[in-house]
Formats: sequence, C-alpha cells, structure tokens
Amino acid sequence: MKVLDARFQSCADLQSLSQPVSPNLSALQLSEGPLEGRLRIISCGFFRLNQLEINQTLFLSGTRRPRPCTIAIPLSDPPATDPIRAQGVCMPWPGMMGYNDQLHDFDLRLPAGTSLATVTISRDHLLERHSQHGAGQLTLDRWRDTNQLELHEPLRSELRARLRHLIEQHDQATDPREVDELIGCLLGAFEDVEVDSMTFGQREARHEAAIELLHWFSCHSDQNLTMDELSAVLYQSRTSLFKGCQEHFGQTPQNLQRSIRLDLVRQLLLDPNRCDGIHLQGVGAIAAHLGFTSRSHFARRYRKQYGELPQETLQRSKAPGGSDPLP
Repeated sequence: MKVLDARFQSCADLQSLSQPVSPNLSALQLSEGPLEGRLRIISCGFFRLNQLEINQTLFLSGTRRPRPCTIAIPLSDPPATDPIRAQGVCMPWPGMMGYNDQLHDFDLRLPAGTSLATVTISRDHLLERHSQHGAGQLTLDRWRDTNQLELHEPLRSELRARLRHLIEQHDQATDPREVDELIGCLLGAFEDVEVDSMTFGQREARHEAAIELLHWFSCHSDQNLTMDELSAVLYQSRTSLFKGCQEHFGQTPQNLQRSIRLDLVRQLLLDPNRCDGIHLQGVGAIAAHLGFTSRSHFARRYRKQYGELPQETLQRSKAPGGSDPLP
C-alpha cells in the first residue's frame, strides 16, 4: 500500500516530506545544478519500504527512531570516484548500510544519481524472522559491531530486484511470500561469511561539529551569529567548526549557511502559493526575507548554484503547469 509518492526540487521540501520517517532530517545539496528528486514511502505489512532518488549530491543527517531496525540498500552502484559515505566512512564496495543497532543518529553523503531503498522493520520482528530462517550468530554480531556490509553477486542483484518489484507494485496487495523471500535475502546477506564488513567508531570532533552546525543552521536560518557565538552555542571550537565544514561539506561555515538560505529561497520561488501565504511578492522580497541584502550578489550566487537566474525560476513556477521536477 502506497503511503507517499512525491517529487521535490529543494532540500527544504525533502525535509518536509521526510517528517513521517525522519522528523528532524537536515539535508544539504553539495553539487551545483537544479535538484530533482523523488521520495516514496510504502507500507509492506510489518515493515516499511522507502525509496529516495536524487540527481544531485546530498548530505543527509537525522536522528534514528529507537525501536525499528533500518537497513539501507543502494539500488545501483555509485561511481568508484564518488562513493557513498555512511557515518563519515566511505563504502569501498556495493553493499548495504545503516543497520547497526547501537546508533542513535545517521549521516549519509549520497552522490548524484543515487537511488536508495531503505527497509525499516521492528527489531523484535526481525529477531523473530532471524530465528525462523535459522540465521546464526554471525548476523547478530554484524548488527552489533558493523554498519556496512558487502553484497556479492548474485545475491546483490536478487535483493535489488525484489526491492524494485515491491516499490513498483506499491498499489497492489503485498504477497506475504514475496515479503518472506525479501527478508530471507537480507538475512542471507548477513550470514555470508565470504563478504567484507566495516566497523564503526565514534565520530571525530570535526565531524560532529560539522553535523551540529548543519542542524543549527537548518533550524535557525534567520539568525546571524559570529563564529565565536556559534562556538559558544554549540560547545565546539572554532577550529572544529571550520575544519569540519571544509572536510565534510567542502565549504566554510559562512558558505554553509548561505547554501541553506539559497535552498530556502528556491523553495519559495518554486511555490508561489507558499509566498502568498507569508505575504512575499517578487524575488527581492524573498531574498531579503532569507537574509540576502545585496540583490546583485544574491542573483550571482543563485545562478552559480542552480544554473538560472532567480527571476527565471519564479517565472517558470508561475507558468501554466508550474514546474515539474521530474518527467
């Protein structure tokens, strides 16, 4: 049964759409160009299946719900030159991630073109299936000690095919046998003694500082604090904030805040009804509302980020049919 199938063109819209599954998600676009994405959330009986498709590189961070187990499986292989990073650790091979039962939050760097499926299932139900399928101690050890697991062929293709089938058949009744076979594939992957896995450790101070700054800017986009003030608010050193942003986002804290504000501007430009609701008319009013004081500097940065002038975005959104993010 389909719960949600929505397109988005801004990180702010993705954050709003993700409320049912990740209520405090922060998303940041790292590559240049218009963002086009799709989020599907599907109920499959005793577990939920999500699919995220994006055409730009994104960084995602949020809190994990305490009870369910989450297993993320890329539905295609990312380029070797731009791997997926989970908890700051690059995936060196095609696999799955995010399943460690000791993690309380997550951060993901997803390259452009990623299609990511996520299975969310209660821990009790997963343990019951673990017993029913006769899975062994290796699976339990990997859930406890690792957070990335390699997938070998032919299991990798079979697992992806089963996930795609369930996603595409979301408007039909779920066959219990298909669900059982999918869970069997997942457990079989964890029981494979021939595959590699990656342990996880505590984040470095710079990594933690960068994530905290991202969340703070996402929640306080209208505030202007100095680096000393941010350092005091977040209990992080200036060095950690600067180096963390450079290492994980490729930009300074000032540019990070600007990127978030540009995304919020784009969200408003693409949605005239939202602008009307907060009584903003025209590019200048929208830019000023998000803290841009120089119209020319704003327009130049906007064009560099999205490949078009803000006025062009606004005109397209007001044209008959609006702006369709994906065909």
